[in-house]
Amino acid sequence: MKKLTFIGIFLIFTTPAFSELTDSDLQRIREIVQIEVAAEGKQIRTEMTAAINASEKRMMKNQDINLTGLDKRVNLLASLLIGIMALIIVAVGIPQLMLAYRQLKQDQQVHNEIQELRAAYEEVLAQLKELKTENETTKKRDRS
Repeated sequence: MKKLTFIGIFLIFTTPAFSELTDSDLQRIREIVQIEVAAEGKQIRTEMTAAINASEKRMMKNQDINLTGLDKRVNLLASLLIGIMALIIVAVGIPQLMLAYRQLKQDQQVHNEIQELRAAYEEVLAQLKELKTENETTKKRDRS
């Protein structure tokens, strides 16, 4: 109880803090707040710029990686397409070449046979002419 009485007496004699803020105090507080807000704004802007730049670098790196992967896939597909086209050309072209070669050989054989037949025809024709002349000469001899 003594302690409470002592604290009570002590509080009675203390000077209360009844003070008001003046306009200059308020102005000074505004200036301090503006300075702090401006400093925080610059700091936030700097941090945001750094974060944006880091994000852009990561995006560009990922984009390069994606484009490289895409480029490899496109090259692979182009190679496969060229290979398939070559396979089709070979599959269709080789039989056609074989048929053309066979036809050329047959044409040459037919041409050779025609030449042989012409030669034989010429020989037969020559023999017929000889026989005809012999026949005419024999007819003239028989008539004479």
